Amino acid sequence: MNRRLLPALSGAALCGAMLLATPAFAACETDNLPDEMRRAFISGAQEALNDHGFNAGSVDGQMGSRTRTAIRSYQRAAKLPVDGCATQGLLDHLNFSQPKIYGPNKPR
Repeated sequence: MNRRLLPALSGAALCGAMLLATPAFAACETDNLPDEMRRAFISGAQEALNDHGFNAGSVDGQMGSRTRTAIRSYQRAAKLPVDGCATQGLLDHLNFSQPKIYGPNKPR
């Protein structure tokens, strides 16, 4: 027995439908955390990124463009998947990975 659950779509219509259903940005796992926890993750990342020479701006717990750019730069330098998210995995990598990864702004 062969049943169709969805109406038949042409290739172009199917691609268009998939594009409309896909978000324009990658959501971070921390986006669904309570505000206080999310700010703690972001503040921790900002502080560690600044210490490692990746300019995340002031430590304010806000995910601004400077913080997201610093996260992505660190992820690229550390050969991690680049998503720009302040996660527990990112914080662990910043704090515990050996050898340490330093950016161009690291004070010498």
